[in-house]
Amino acid sequence: MVTFPDYLNVNAVMNAARRWRSRRAMRRAQGLSSQDYWGGTNVDAPEAGFSSIEESLAHYAWRSAMYPGYIELMPTSGADALNVLDYGCGPGNDVIGFGHFSRPAALHAADVSLRSLRLAHARADLHGFSVIFHQVDEATSKVNLPDGSIDLIHCAGVLHHLPDPAVALREWRRLLKPGGRVQVMVYHKDSFWLHFYVAYDLQIRKGMYPGMSALQAFHHTTDGEGCPIANCYSAEEFEALCGESGFACRLSGVAMSLVELRALPRRWDALGDKRLATEHRNFLYRLVVNERGWPLVDGRVAGLNACFVLEPKA
Repeated sequence: MVTFPDYLNVNAVMNAARRWRSRRAMRRAQGLSSQDYWGGTNVDAPEAGFSSIEESLAHYAWRSAMYPGYIELMPTSGADALNVLDYGCGPGNDVIGFGHFSRPAALHAADVSLRSLRLAHARADLHGFSVIFHQVDEATSKVNLPDGSIDLIHCAGVLHHLPDPAVALREWRRLLKPGGRVQVMVYHKDSFWLHFYVAYDLQIRKGMYPGMSALQAFHHTTDGEGCPIANCYSAEEFEALCGESGFACRLSGVAMSLVELRALPRRWDALGDKRLATEHRNFLYRLVVNERGWPLVDGRVAGLNACFVLEPKA
């Protein structure tokens, strides 16, 4: 059999290139605040905007399908006659969802990034939706709205990027009307993403993030290598955080990512690799697959996106 040196091995070359790009991105991001980072980064949004309502709605449907289960747990329908705030709206994907699938009494959208707000504003204008936009100050998490003015706060994939999530939670309590609620998605620690994709596929198989724990490496795997903050929580950790800020919190469910579902058949390779740490091996060993083909661990979906409903405590 003919063998080739590593420098001619395609996988080795590709992995080396990934590691180089990763190190470069992390060096460039050193010292950036979350506000600085998100001022220059958008999530799956064309800088030039959308050419038609149909194109915008097709993008909304595609984006939702990337995370199976998400739209059922974080719906943008059913908000008729409510004052809604999309907190951390980014370039406006869920703003468009609320405008199209609900008839809110008022629709507010807030973000730290002026660039994202500009894109979201243009997209809302394309649809003819009336949306009130606000810039959030990263240090205070404040939105320029009166106390007790919001029925529903929607926050998808934002709280885990904040330097102090409790500050935002207290602001949400201020904003909510009596009987109001929050629907929020944060990254899930008990996930196939952390225990397989990060701990095995990236760190062991591709040799990325040397010297980091899987949790430390996780921060660089979800929203760009240079993202300064990207935390993940177990359900119990997040419930405790919300409780300390005056919220009753319940897990409504966990959504998957296509990255996880595509990788699921390769879990046997990870289980057989002696280099995988015991914590991650035990997690994968307990994994079963449900009728939808989704992974469960201890009866709970082991996906990236944990979704919760929060209500202020009396």
